[in-house]
Amino acid sequence: MHIIFGEEIGHSAAEKHIVLELDTFEIKGKESPMTAYALVEHVPLQDMPAMNHFHDLHTNLMVEYRNRNWKYCEDAMEHLQGKWNGDLDTFYTELNTRIQRLKTESLPDTWTGTVLKS
Repeated sequence: MHIIFGEEIGHSAAEKHIVLELDTFEIKGKESPMTAYALVEHVPLQDMPAMNHFHDLHTNLMVEYRNRNWKYCEDAMEHLQGKWNGDLDTFYTELNTRIQRLKTESLPDTWTGTVLKS
């Protein structure tokens, strides 16, 4: 798996590879947020029939994360662990840790899920 930044790169790579949205970062000194994508190269043969389902589940996970639907996110990550040849397991673990912390915080109405990096 490779991580790539920027929507233009993500969309062009999606023509030939499986591309999954990861986090969007707001970086100090940059004008606009930047989105990171995972470019999945190797998918186990036994996962091929369900690939569209896994792709949709991951896409919805990211939408529901921004919507603060923590239960959906937890359930989706449980189903996605081990998929994509295990390449995204550390992302799902990190996202789950973040969600557990966010569940205890009072988030402002303007919260978008963007990760702030200095």
